[in-house]
Amino acid sequence: MSNEACIIADPVEMLDTLREFSFIRDYNLAVFSASELIAKRGDRTRMCGLFGESWLCVDSCHKTYIDETTRAAENCRSRIFRCATGLLNFVIPFKDLQQKDCLLLGGGVREKFVDLEHLENFIREHRLNGIYFLEEWERLPCVTRLDVQKVVDNIYNIMPLLGRDNYYVRAYERTIDLINTVSDLGPEIDRASSVDLVLELLSETLTILFNVPRIAILYPQGKKRQLVLKGILGLDNGAIRLGPQRSSELLRHQHHRILVLRGEKLKKLFPYLETDHLTCLPLVVDGRLIGFLSLFDTELATRDLMIIELLAGRVADKLVRLRRRQNREEESNRSKKLVGMISRLAQLENSQHFYQGVVEMAAELCDAGKGSLMLFDDSQKKLVITASLGLNKQLARNLKLQRGQGIAGQVAATGSPILVHDINQDKRFIQEKRPRFETHSFISLPFCCEGKIVGVLNLSDKQDRSAFTVADMKVLEQFLEHAGGLVKRADTLERASLLEKLSWNDALTGLHNRRFLDQRLEEELNRSSRQKQEFSVLMLDLDHFKLYNDRCGHIAGDKALKKLGQMLRRSAREMDTVARYGGEEFCILLPETGSEPARLAAERIRHSIERESFYQEDYLPGGRLTVSIGLASYPHDGDSAEALLDAADRALYKAKEKGRNQVQVFDAAIGREKIVFI
Repeated sequence: MSNEACIIADPVEMLDTLREFSFIRDYNLAVFSASELIAKRGDRTRMCGLFGESWLCVDSCHKTYIDETTRAAENCRSRIFRCATGLLNFVIPFKDLQQKDCLLLGGGVREKFVDLEHLENFIREHRLNGIYFLEEWERLPCVTRLDVQKVVDNIYNIMPLLGRDNYYVRAYERTIDLINTVSDLGPEIDRASSVDLVLELLSETLTILFNVPRIAILYPQGKKRQLVLKGILGLDNGAIRLGPQRSSELLRHQHHRILVLRGEKLKKLFPYLETDHLTCLPLVVDGRLIGFLSLFDTELATRDLMIIELLAGRVADKLVRLRRRQNREEESNRSKKLVGMISRLAQLENSQHFYQGVVEMAAELCDAGKGSLMLFDDSQKKLVITASLGLNKQLARNLKLQRGQGIAGQVAATGSPILVHDINQDKRFIQEKRPRFETHSFISLPFCCEGKIVGVLNLSDKQDRSAFTVADMKVLEQFLEHAGGLVKRADTLERASLLEKLSWNDALTGLHNRRFLDQRLEEELNRSSRQKQEFSVLMLDLDHFKLYNDRCGHIAGDKALKKLGQMLRRSAREMDTVARYGGEEFCILLPETGSEPARLAAERIRHSIERESFYQEDYLPGGRLTVSIGLASYPHDGDSAEALLDAADRALYKAKEKGRNQVQVFDAAIGREKIVFI
């Protein structure tokens, strides 16, 4: 055994230095002081890891460790020994920089030559799983006792370099190198264009310079500033919420420069993480905490922590600047989106489309999945859902609230918006029958027009399941202020549109009137002339309609005209124009349709009317109410609206002349005389 006098070294520096040598790579190392672990290197869960900490440990193991470490400390000499399982271990005594007795323990290796009888007895005596035991045994590095002795000798040769004088020189040089490296990183951090790039630089630096295996950011979220853990390196990058109690426990220490957590306290704060050490450095900018830099599973020297603290301050400042820039960009984008939405709303002439647009655009502004706009009914006493998003239509139609009833009713009564981050935690609604939101956050705002509350906008269930914020409320208030100013305009446009529609339509049949037909004819003439296309015009007249009116009365006659109008509308294509030309005459404009296709369409219409039953039509000649049709086509039968209508009219009278209930195509030989048929 080596019998050199005990030397002085820094425990953490010792392990950091030994880590660089390949001869020690297969060993688990740990430094103890008075049976208390100071630092470690290696996998503590491996067979006989630290101080026998594995499922193989038995009382005899602990006794062996205690006996051997006691002898080494008393004699200030290294020792090599076997534990109860037969694994090889060594212990080297030394003093730390404060002259406290320490022990360097190494183990986790087995001899090449196995005493199978000893192993079998050990397994049987301690009732272990023999197969699993041997599998674990086989995985361990193989050495001889002489190999272990060489490792001990090599460590003794290195340890003098870690003495007090050498230690301070090395520590000073390393500290200067680290400060220079971190300083050089500053401009690179400043140039980073995103939060992800900043955190990537941070994790890379901490890993390379300080060998930190797992890194996370703890940041406060929401009004109550509950902490959320976001993994950066070696941890799941999904957000983990700590909850109010654990958050407040950590936030109590936000004014400490550095917070170190171990043991039970650490397990209580992070029960879902397997870790035995956590160092937290508050990230503070302008006196405000933006989070904690969290370093797991590594013991760091005080000088290293000071350098990391400098790095963390630079990172925190950059993160705040990036957040402010992001907020400005989001505000700008929201403003642009708001202007675009108001512009789109202003173009909606139908009030129902307008109100539906209000709900959908408001939801888009704050990424909500569900929403409704409730307006007061004519009595101004009940709120009814006028437009909705993501709600059951039947439920929406039936839901009515009195002023002051429910959350929406309260908003309507007070004129004040209600923003709820978490309804389960909001004391205002403890006694309420709570709505069944997918998330626990929602927002309700008054909808005003000319200073008067006309309804309430409700939004819930953000797409990312986060809570609504004050920023959401402010942008929605801006949007509703502009939207409220457009309510009157939408109503006015809708009434104007209705009046215009009435001016273009026939009151009796609902078909377009002569005025509308004349405009469409001119448009079609221009289009067909440009595109060198044909179109056709059908003129229709009910046969013996004067006789039908005299026999059955004007009410029956009006019903017959309405029925005919409905049939013509069903028979026409969407692109066709069906109009009442006057009295019992109708006209159909067929775009992009030549003479022969138009004739076939006319015959189909004539047949359908002939087969249809009309009230008391059996009194008419032939016992049926029928129609005669005249057809003219552009450009063969005329190149103006007047010429085409005249040609179709002459063809119609030819059909009447030849016995009615038929289709006649215009022929230039048809005379211009007009005959009155009854």
